[in-house]
Amino acid sequence: MLLEGFNASGRVVSVGSLPGLFEQRVVRGAGATAVVFEGGELSYGEVNARANRLARVLVGLGAGRERCVAVSLPRSPGLVVALLAVMKAGAVYVPVDPEYPADRVARILEDVDPVLVIDEAWLAGVDTSGCASDDLPPVDVDSLAYVIHTSGSTGRPKGVAVSHRGIASLAAGQIERFAVSSGSRVLWFASPSFDAAVSELCMALLAGGVLVVASAERLLPGAALSALVEEEQVTHVTLPPSALAVLPEGALASVETLVVAGEACAPDLVARWSRGRRMINAYGPTESTVCASMSGPLSGAVVPPIGAPLVNTRLYVLDAGLRPVPVGAAGELYIAGAGLARGYLHRPGLTAERFVACPFGGPGERMYRTGDLARWGKGGELEFLGRVDDQVKVRGFRVEPGEVAAVVAGHPGVASAVVVVREDQPGDKRLVAYVVPVPGADVDPVVLRRHAAGQLAAYMVPSAFVALEALPVTPNGKLDRKALPAPAYATLSMAGYRAPRSPREEILCGLFAEVLGVDRVGIDDGFFDLGGHSLLATRLVNRIRATLGEELPVRRLF
Repeated sequence: MLLEGFNASGRVVSVGSLPGLFEQRVVRGAGATAVVFEGGELSYGEVNARANRLARVLVGLGAGRERCVAVSLPRSPGLVVALLAVMKAGAVYVPVDPEYPADRVARILEDVDPVLVIDEAWLAGVDTSGCASDDLPPVDVDSLAYVIHTSGSTGRPKGVAVSHRGIASLAAGQIERFAVSSGSRVLWFASPSFDAAVSELCMALLAGGVLVVASAERLLPGAALSALVEEEQVTHVTLPPSALAVLPEGALASVETLVVAGEACAPDLVARWSRGRRMINAYGPTESTVCASMSGPLSGAVVPPIGAPLVNTRLYVLDAGLRPVPVGAAGELYIAGAGLARGYLHRPGLTAERFVACPFGGPGERMYRTGDLARWGKGGELEFLGRVDDQVKVRGFRVEPGEVAAVVAGHPGVASAVVVVREDQPGDKRLVAYVVPVPGADVDPVVLRRHAAGQLAAYMVPSAFVALEALPVTPNGKLDRKALPAPAYATLSMAGYRAPRSPREEILCGLFAEVLGVDRVGIDDGFFDLGGHSLLATRLVNRIRATLGEELPVRRLF
């Protein structure tokens, strides 16, 4: 039962490349709307023709099988076209967030050594008018489709190299389980730098539906996202639970299928948002082509399981000897099947450590060691129990604290550092850095935050920096996490605390302090220096609206 019965996904899906599967949809309805953005739209035929023309330019510049093309574009129809064009050229799509700090961008580009970087300036200057718009030769399903960089425990992001082989299974599983059709309108919510963005694109465009594209500002959880969903009549959306938690009552009225993913979902959120729609909990690491399992439809105040295997996927809960554990017993979760990534780019040692021989498959078959603890329920659905290692999820983002700690420790005033995730207020997970300064050094939290922000993505920058004389350790010499003190969020301005000068400033400082969970906020203090993040920013804007009657755009706060 554990090896076969719980892994019966029902059917087998033929493999196919993303461009090939998309071109099949074009043949079935070239005039249908494929992408909408800020009042404009592109049909399937238009997207395909533009992608073909751009792909021919890329081929002429050296793009091809196993060669990387970095794409650094904001959310737009141009990004959709560029993604398809890179893959139609047979090359490897490497997303690079335009908002990443220059140092992180440089590390990613050094890792992949791209043929070229497609950014707004390059795209504006390229001439595709003389290029043919007909389809290119088929793409080999075993060639790389994309490389997504995730947080790495060594201090450098690691590139997960994924082939086309698992994309058909991903699309088929999502389209079936989420009930996506040609009449569906799927929101492109995920950051382009994460594999969930590929998932949402496949879900929409490989089902003949509409991909709803919007600017990052309109996707901020809260009033902005709620208004966008209503305006575009979105029917399918995938959100991390932390984003779902800040949506106003009555939001998502048009949504027929709500998928939660990226982190554990609380029972109260399931009870609140499952009413009147299909709500599903999805699970999967980047190393398994986005998604490995899905729950059945959720209802009521339940702890949602991570569900049963995706089509063409097998899941095993094993002990330290790679033996299946009984139903109800905890073990480490391993994934096998068509969706497995090839491995980590230029990291053969790490690839061999995480992608191991599968004792339950054919010769040469591998399985991925997820590092997640899980157990089988009696009904054949998996329950997530936590992590084997220190990897954490913060607001749906996968973070290796070791990478963050390595960057913090790279500051000349820091002798050593450790980073942990804390939840001092229920539902508000924050990264906290504990640092031991170099003797005689004066380590200022503002300076450390700027140092970290210069090398890390925004979601990886610690919310607080706590200086200690030494890191606490247990009797056996390991870090004593329980002895790490709670951060005292306080005035972080380089100029010191300055009190409000008017009743209006007093109200605003009070609202800042309330949302951030600190005793007081001065007029020179920075929202993000005090532990703020995008979800708290949305909450603050809502409080300002309710208290002062002022409509403050979130971008203005940023």
